[in-house]
Amino acid sequence: MTFFIILVAFIIFIAVIVAIFVKPAKREKYPYRKKDYLLSVVEKDFYAVLKKFTDENNYLLFSKVRLEDLLWIPKSVPQKERFGLRNRIKSRHVDFLICDRDKISPLLAIELDDSSHRSSKGVERDGFVNQALEDAQLPLLRFKTQRFYDLAIISKEIKNKITKS
Repeated sequence: MTFFIILVAFIIFIAVIVAIFVKPAKREKYPYRKKDYLLSVVEKDFYAVLKKFTDENNYLLFSKVRLEDLLWIPKSVPQKERFGLRNRIKSRHVDFLICDRDKISPLLAIELDDSSHRSSKGVERDGFVNQALEDAQLPLLRFKTQRFYDLAIISKEIKNKITKS
């Protein structure tokens, strides 16, 4: 019986050592594939309108920017809490971001809301993003998807939001 226990312990020990030190075999080729497009058709149409605005007003426009690249967590927040907070932002993004051209500092986050934003999961996600950006003092504008976008209306809303911040 003692021999059996020693044998099992030895096997477990070897398995742990192998798991720690043996690296997985290198792949000659990874299975990743390039997507055919970065933005959906609706996002691309809206991007074109935003691009006109940013070009005319000397701003920069970015798309699909991760929240983790926009927000940071102060070191005063306990490490356990920081880990959970970081997990909530690392896989989420805003659809568009308008930045100051000189400093490339974020001025305004923009979300383009389609029908997925009306689902319970979408509403919960949007609530979190709204609160996180508000607490970080980064203004957010939401636009509903449409067939056509009026540059004058969108420009006015953006200018109002940027000058308020």
